[in-house]
Amino acid sequence: MKKFMLTTAMCTGVAFAAIAQTAEDVTEGHAMMDNNVPAFLSSDFTGKSIYTLDTDASRAIGQDAAMMTPAERDRLRWTSSGTFIAERDSWSNVGSIDDIVMTKDGEIRGVLVDVGGFLGFGARTVKLDIDQLYFVTEEGAPEDIDDFFVVVAMTEAELENLPEWDHDQLRAGFEVRSYGEWDPADIGQAQGTPVPADGAAPGVGPVFTEQHQMLEGEERTADRLMGASVYDAHGDNIGRVDNVVIGGDNAIESVIVDVGGFLGIGAHTVMLPADDARIGWSDADGDVRVQVSMTAEQLEGMPAYEG
Repeated sequence: MKKFMLTTAMCTGVAFAAIAQTAEDVTEGHAMMDNNVPAFLSSDFTGKSIYTLDTDASRAIGQDAAMMTPAERDRLRWTSSGTFIAERDSWSNVGSIDDIVMTKDGEIRGVLVDVGGFLGFGARTVKLDIDQLYFVTEEGAPEDIDDFFVVVAMTEAELENLPEWDHDQLRAGFEVRSYGEWDPADIGQAQGTPVPADGAAPGVGPVFTEQHQMLEGEERTADRLMGASVYDAHGDNIGRVDNVVIGGDNAIESVIVDVGGFLGIGAHTVMLPADDARIGWSDADGDVRVQVSMTAEQLEGMPAYEG
């Protein structure tokens, strides 16, 4: 089994109907994460048992998540232990995590689960979205992934009735980030970054596609920015917008960015001036991206935002 670190790059989706939290809400949210696992190896994640639980309370969690920002949904999966532990006697151990589906842009596109069978024989493999998994602990201060159970809010029958996984799906059906055509001179001038003499692109490539239009002034709204992917000066995807700070004129003054971590857990949170960021919006699919003028290393070295 190949090992790789699960990081924020694997997070999914951007929510556009979210309402910005207050600074106090952000601080409280990060305090809730203090006892969670910041990162772990995929080899420690695969093989874990999958439990099902079908109750009104567990179903309600998933329904509420639909109205949350990506950062809030990430926290929810790690902070809902009370709801699931309250129905511990109703859990059903129905299988185990077999593998993780990733696309070349570093995104998790699903978790493969072996359901049923005996000692791995006769099991049926299905794919779950990472958002459907809840990490549940009975420990007061969990130290690693072994202190967590993995639970899904569905019945055993629903899990078994999911379409069987076919490896041919790896060659089709997964959308990946497309960088489109770009002019390295434009990127270098915008970032204040020297363009290599041979005209090669710094980093992995441009952040914005030809579908993205740059947002300025009142176009930079909280509902667009919350959960947006954040890229550093080299074009590397290094985190997401967790919150925004709104000034007296109702303009976005700063963005609160979670850098690194696993699914938002254990991330280094910093506050950056919005005026220093390039923000692109694609009207075609609602995709919004934020590029800052600092490298990932510089961001990691900044003082943590405390709210």
